[in-house]
Amino acid sequence: MSKICSRLLPTLLLLLTILSAGLALAETDRVADWTLDTVDGGSVRFHDTLARGPVVVNFWATWCKPCQKEMVHLERLAAEYSGRISFLAVNTDNSKSVAKVAPLVAAKGFQHLVVPLDTGGVVQSQMQVGGTIPFLVMYDGNGREVYRHVGYKPGDEKELQHRIDEVLAATSVGGQAETTASGPGAVLEAVTATDKFKYSYSTETEKEIMDNWLDIAYQFGGFRTGVMVRSEAPSEYGDRDNRIEHRFFEFDSDEFHIRAGHFFGIFGRGLLFNSYEDRVVRVDTRLDGLKGTWRRGNLTATMFSGTPSVLPVDVRGLDVEYAFPSSLKLAASGVTYRPDEYLSPEQKVNREWFYSARARQNFSFGDYYLEYGQRSLDAGNLPAGEPFDGEALYANVNLYRGPLSVSWERSFYKRFAVAPGADGVTTLNRPPSLTREFTWTLMNRHPHNLNPENERGHNLDILFSRDHWTAAGSGVRLKNLSGETLYEMGYFSLQRDELGPLKLTGGFAYQETDDIRQSVVGELSWKASSEVTWTLQAEHQHVRLAEGYGFDNGAYDNEWFKLEYERAPRWAAAVFFETNNMYDEQRPSNEKKGPFPAAQITYTLARGGNLNLWAGKRQAGYLCSGGVCKFEPAFEGVEFYGLFRY
Repeated sequence: MSKICSRLLPTLLLLLTILSAGLALAETDRVADWTLDTVDGGSVRFHDTLARGPVVVNFWATWCKPCQKEMVHLERLAAEYSGRISFLAVNTDNSKSVAKVAPLVAAKGFQHLVVPLDTGGVVQSQMQVGGTIPFLVMYDGNGREVYRHVGYKPGDEKELQHRIDEVLAATSVGGQAETTASGPGAVLEAVTATDKFKYSYSTETEKEIMDNWLDIAYQFGGFRTGVMVRSEAPSEYGDRDNRIEHRFFEFDSDEFHIRAGHFFGIFGRGLLFNSYEDRVVRVDTRLDGLKGTWRRGNLTATMFSGTPSVLPVDVRGLDVEYAFPSSLKLAASGVTYRPDEYLSPEQKVNREWFYSARARQNFSFGDYYLEYGQRSLDAGNLPAGEPFDGEALYANVNLYRGPLSVSWERSFYKRFAVAPGADGVTTLNRPPSLTREFTWTLMNRHPHNLNPENERGHNLDILFSRDHWTAAGSGVRLKNLSGETLYEMGYFSLQRDELGPLKLTGGFAYQETDDIRQSVVGELSWKASSEVTWTLQAEHQHVRLAEGYGFDNGAYDNEWFKLEYERAPRWAAAVFFETNNMYDEQRPSNEKKGPFPAAQITYTLARGGNLNLWAGKRQAGYLCSGGVCKFEPAFEGVEFYGLFRY
């Protein structure tokens, strides 16, 4: 019976969504509620903000170059329309880089933007952001969506300001409706859908691949249900594949939030638990089960029980957090799972247990975050004299003074991987990594992968921003517990905004793992008119390969260039060129011989989507083009991909 129900549930949810679509679309658009902690130590509830009038919600990250360009204009608009419209700049940095958000906001002087932290990607999933940022949505005071836009090109802020003026003019003439989306007796009913597709033709294999993600959700009152269907025809592995990736049903009220089906979540900064999805790099550590949150005053408690997608284990977790009036937040967490089917001679189930306690507090001059965790087995399974089997420590201190901010991080991880291979790739926890993500292509080409079983290190960042100048410096050193160096990095950049119509950025980085990489980067932007911008980006990287036993593997150079034309708010076109002087013995077996030329045309749709046509040859890596940033796999051929939102 349970097997029949489990098979029927996705189908019933999909039918319910489709049958409800006709009714829901006839109603006035409404939006679901959500609550997030903010960068200044407080919290924000979306419906409370909406009750005060129109709201602009923007999703951004510290590693996203178009996002940072847009944030300056959002701060200006937030100051200009203060008291009439609210701006929520939702940060999407994960646990790897969320510590850098507060120093950036402080140094840049963003005083009029409210910055919620969606570190676990919960609101991103709810609003179907899908990893494509920056992404902006504006609502009127009744919760009706009146404008959305994906990506940022210089000049897009003018279209946003025009839409703001229209909404405010309509409010002043027609007045506010009697019932808002957050008011008593409000009726929420809407269907939201996002479709992301990608067609590619490889000139190497002469194969065509079609990949499509359809995400549908139906909201009625405090209830919400949805499914995400993925189709491949054929798939990357040669077979046709159609399957339901996610299906859920949830209920939300002022005190309770309950979700059944697939769910994501995070405790603190992910030291103990972080279930998330990244469709680009194919990581999806979702759980299938039940998750509930209870809120009463300053106390919040979350409990869950679920099973990962490919790992046949049950996972249970509990997190309790209390917020004191002094902006101090204290919390305790626990996670347990059964790692295998082994039973002791006494027929006792062996489980692994993880515990942690954390503290976070904000001051006028800075903030700190501290978390300590332990891992243990069931009593009787530990070596004699050891109270626990593993431990973890993460600490972060940020200090601000005017345009100057300083950020320090420290980590220590010993045998602290929770449910390894939860999705066949990674663990169910995602401890903060001290390595940063850059806004440049070559610097991100060979990232350091955190090892929660055997790693310790420290990081120091300094940021200064004043009078259109921004200087940033960063240093990282990571070692294993035996003292061997795993990764070292030193980085410095200098940026000048508004040098007439020009904007100039330059930087230098030193990175050492087994290999040594020295990079020099630069970007020059010219605003030819209020709508047209030309950008030239150039990067050079010198690589000294690790020496083998008795021989030297030598060195080589990489060069990467981009020339981009952007016309706000719709068009962008770019050409790329990458080359290196590797000889065959230095070239990895999975890398083709260069050069790597490519071109891309992007059209931004009026309803928050875009269309992209890409042709050429590329290596894998992060790429910012057409107003958005995303990871691209190595490929040679033609791609056509797009994003539609309804």
